[in-house]
Amino acid sequence: VLRRVDTRTACRDRDSGLPITGAGGEHWCVNCHSPGDNLGTSVPPWDGRSLTSATRQPLKDLLPASAMEGISCAFCHQVAGAVRPGNQARGLYEGNPSWTSFVDGRRFSMRPEDSRGRFGIANSAYFLDPSIFLSLAGRSAGGGGFEPSAFPGAPTPGSAQVARATEELLGGAHLPIPEETKSYIQSSEFCGACHDVRLFGTDVLGARIGEHFKRLRNAYSEWVAYSNAERAKGKEPASCQDCHMSTFPGVCVPGEPKPGAAEAGGTTYTALLRGCPPGSHFEAREPGAFPGGHAAVNSGGSDRVTPHYFSGVDVPLGGDFEAHLVNEDHIDGFGIPLGARARRDLLLGKTFRFELRSPARSGSRLLIPVEIENVGGGHRVPAGFSQEREFWVHLRVTDASGRVVYEVGRVDRPDEDLHDKEFLRVNVRDDLRDGRGRPLGVFGADVADGRDVPRWFPDPRLGGTDFRGSGLINLQNGFLRCVVCIGRIDERGECQPGPGQSATRALRFTDGDYDLDTGECRSNLSGENALFETYFPIGSLDASRGVAKGPDAIIDRRSAPHGVPLRYTYDLPTSGAGPFHVEAELLFRAFPPFLIKAFAAYEEQMSRRGQRPSGPLVTEEALERLEIVQIAKVEVDLP
Repeated sequence: VLRRVDTRTACRDRDSGLPITGAGGEHWCVNCHSPGDNLGTSVPPWDGRSLTSATRQPLKDLLPASAMEGISCAFCHQVAGAVRPGNQARGLYEGNPSWTSFVDGRRFSMRPEDSRGRFGIANSAYFLDPSIFLSLAGRSAGGGGFEPSAFPGAPTPGSAQVARATEELLGGAHLPIPEETKSYIQSSEFCGACHDVRLFGTDVLGARIGEHFKRLRNAYSEWVAYSNAERAKGKEPASCQDCHMSTFPGVCVPGEPKPGAAEAGGTTYTALLRGCPPGSHFEAREPGAFPGGHAAVNSGGSDRVTPHYFSGVDVPLGGDFEAHLVNEDHIDGFGIPLGARARRDLLLGKTFRFELRSPARSGSRLLIPVEIENVGGGHRVPAGFSQEREFWVHLRVTDASGRVVYEVGRVDRPDEDLHDKEFLRVNVRDDLRDGRGRPLGVFGADVADGRDVPRWFPDPRLGGTDFRGSGLINLQNGFLRCVVCIGRIDERGECQPGPGQSATRALRFTDGDYDLDTGECRSNLSGENALFETYFPIGSLDASRGVAKGPDAIIDRRSAPHGVPLRYTYDLPTSGAGPFHVEAELLFRAFPPFLIKAFAAYEEQMSRRGQRPSGPLVTEEALERLEIVQIAKVEVDLP
């Protein structure tokens, strides 16, 4: 669905005869993960007729080494501006602005921003054109492909601007980039070209607001919401670059930390204590604090320097990433840690305010308010692949004798899953098929409630800021599937298990009738009761039922928006004698272990079949690199 189409070998819809191959957007993944390839694509069209075709090999085995560099210096610094609507019709690159129905051939836009005059948002909407940097000599020697009207502000070949710039350049190596291009690559809109990811098909929830796509990643759209809120307060919002390409959240300076330096409101932000090497301590910097210095050894003078670390919360789990780039324990000349792990810790340490807000006894119950506020992210947290990133609370309550009276969120190893749910079986085999030959249960799981099952009111899945109950607090978003109740529908309209349907969460359901084009979910349930949460980006209803497909809806309401306190009040029965001691820690993990295990098992299976020339793409060695990161901890006593 997301690969280049050849009409002769395309997979087609059995009813309409229209191509499924390419319908979701040709090179939808490649254009952002290996963007250099779109100047002269080397990825062949998908062959839907032959199971052994080389076109079905992983992209790793199809892309040239230059494209496998991913986001390189050459890519970003050859971007000329944002794409414009209509580029495709003119034979120019436009990324993936739309998807095509394979029911009736209609095209659905995935860039509503275009209609509002904000171009180049989502799905690889950058315009890559190296010819704008070439001198006149370079252009005449073969720097073709220049399209002066493809983006505003581009220098026209032969213009006075080009001639003057060429004369000024020593040796005529390349031209200074146009001011509009320079402004673009320094803007959040440049980041928005890839950091908003929209998937084909109409989201059941998104259809309610007229969107005919699924929001897989929302970092830019969330930044827009943040920036609008900041401007409404009379503040200038930080850009993506202000946070991810500056000295924010801070630097390491010589000297041991002062007592309490990483504390606020009774909470110790332990991630800040780990981020700086021995003999130095953390000193905060605001977004947009850029260091000054010489950008190169032959720079004429000191100027603003833009660090290119692109610091984020992920540390590579693959074995082909050099370990020293993760573990380096030194700092650069500006005080920024060189190691990716240290930079991650500092970023996480300045992302949240985490507090226990006046726990108290109320009769025979303990009331423990946990408050989490995103104070450092100009988007919701988690962002990016927020359906898999885990931010959770480990809470432990002991009585006067030291006996544990309540504990939630505890895991003892990085490869141990959270216990809000238990994975009884995960299926990656494709040998069980329906009457149409479609595999059933692939990336489906038989899931039961775990010891930490959330029991919050209202349900955080529905949004909100103030919750009461018990169980796991986890800011992770999720995937939803349209279902029909085959159990018992109660007076609240919720599906309850019938006889023999209590062993797993999915047994009371079967797949509903989801319309990919309209987003309609035809079910005997209504509203969000008709949507069942699954746990794989592409998967089945459970380990033996349903075909593997993308989600019918994606939720982003559990993640923490900027500047909005989220309060979860634990309402617990007391047992034992006081005083009670309460400990809480805020934790992060980049991927849930079950996901890595399933991907590794699938890749091993495909490798045994000879379909992975370079070996499995994911192995369980990634679990050895997976970390649980403590962000903050706090302790209080209740009389």
